[in-house]
Amino acid sequence: MARRRLPVTVISGFLGAGKTTLVRRLIRDLAPQRVAVIVNDLSELPVDADLVRETREGHDELVVNLHRGSLGGTLREAFRGALDAMVADEQLAHCLIETSGGTHPDRLVADLTARDDIVFDGFVTVVDGLNLLRDFDGGRALLAPSAPDDLRALLTAQVVAASVLIVSKADRLRRAEAESILRVLRQLNARAVIITAAYGHVDPKRIVGLGGVGQRRRITGHVTAEDEPARFDLGSEVLLDPRPFHPQRLHALFTQALPVGIHRSKGWLWLASRPLDVLVWSQAGSYLGLEWAGTWKAGVLADPDARLRPEERQALAVHVQSVHRVFGDRHCEMTFIGHANARAAFRTQLEACLCTDREIDAWTQGASFDDPWPTRIRSI
Repeated sequence: MARRRLPVTVISGFLGAGKTTLVRRLIRDLAPQRVAVIVNDLSELPVDADLVRETREGHDELVVNLHRGSLGGTLREAFRGALDAMVADEQLAHCLIETSGGTHPDRLVADLTARDDIVFDGFVTVVDGLNLLRDFDGGRALLAPSAPDDLRALLTAQVVAASVLIVSKADRLRRAEAESILRVLRQLNARAVIITAAYGHVDPKRIVGLGGVGQRRRITGHVTAEDEPARFDLGSEVLLDPRPFHPQRLHALFTQALPVGIHRSKGWLWLASRPLDVLVWSQAGSYLGLEWAGTWKAGVLADPDARLRPEERQALAVHVQSVHRVFGDRHCEMTFIGHANARAAFRTQLEACLCTDREIDAWTQGASFDDPWPTRIRSI
């Protein structure tokens, strides 16, 4: 009997390119197949893994979170163990590997092609079209020679490794801008299939079930002993605070003073003006998305229309009070990734956007707050 080989697809790309959005869309479209996901994250806060797990509700065992490192570095042994477990699960139809934005592909590709118990189905790189346009001269900056520890070298390696290139945020590009980016990408990688997309809308047949094109990818030149994002001066920090953000100050920070060296920030937050809403913050370069994720339990208690039995309301009130006597389960939990100096500056700026004691006293008494953030929800 032939030995089982598990099909594996890598979803790569720089910080905030749209990898998690694509993975969430893929696993929805691939249902009811049993698909496993390995999520790698630079930060100690597993935002991406939690978002993927939410998509796979009822199938938590299919999501493996490997964070605070790289699959080709400190997490290499843990990554191998996760793959071993998935190969042994004969009910799995496919495995998706979402790499961290700071992952250099060479070590990862070398490790995957060395295994005889998987089919390296494909290497997909998501390229942020908007940030390529704004921060890398439409991609032309990637064509110039760069030092091995330069971010341009990392982005170029991710593009060159791909069997499929997906240009994300294509809906925000003019036609001439998109065509210019595509020309640059073809110069860097002439053999890859190039797809433009928005919000992860890609036919899964163009990504999964490619017949092992990733297996044909071979590394040329020297493969470093390990791969760590620190070589590119990429690190992460976490801000955890129960207080709400002042909506106007947070909006001013993003629109007027976001440090250039913050490549990515993401997490959960609440605004003093919107005490019911759990919001997902997702910033990549100069782009920011806010996603409504649900209602805080404390918000459910405060909602007069909530259909709760008396015993349910009592149990929920006890739980909420046990978390925080004023805010309940509401809290802000954000990670930000970038260069060390920029992270320090951004933390100071973020903390200044949290409500002060005086503002919290006003909030508890029903005060209103100026809120310049959008109020309409767009379904994607």
